[in-house]
Amino acid sequence: MKRLLIPLVLLTAPLHAEGRPLIYPFDITLGGVKAEVKEGNMLFAEVPKPVAADATLALDEEVPMLIINAFPCKEDGTVEEGQPAAVIFANQVKEVKLDATMDKKKLAPGTYLANVVANGKTSRIVFTVAAPEAKASVDFSKILKFLKAKAGG
Repeated sequence: MKRLLIPLVLLTAPLHAEGRPLIYPFDITLGGVKAEVKEGNMLFAEVPKPVAADATLALDEEVPMLIINAFPCKEDGTVEEGQPAAVIFANQVKEVKLDATMDKKKLAPGTYLANVVANGKTSRIVFTVAAPEAKASVDFSKILKFLKAKAGG
């Protein structure tokens, strides 16, 4: 029962004291586009346009340590089994490129759920890496529906 209460509390108390969503305590710009928290979506911020595999992820200020974990996922938000998360660590930075992964592999085209950790806080974003020639449209409603169902809401 206690395990169910924590996600429920997160969904019913979506704002920090500063009026920002719990899942997005600091702003992120990816590929020149600022991630947005859409009305009714308290699970992640969205980068509305597809980005290149080497897009720059930028913060508003330099941080002592930046950690990014990007998980490949299906259109419904299910994390791809057998696919490792892309991990990026950087020190004393304001921005980093998505291709600066620990394993030196570029992110494959597809959708990603990412946790971006800086200054002891985590902002959660969803974004799409487009194939170089693709101009894909982005619809994160399936991911939102999936994650809400998993949280019991």
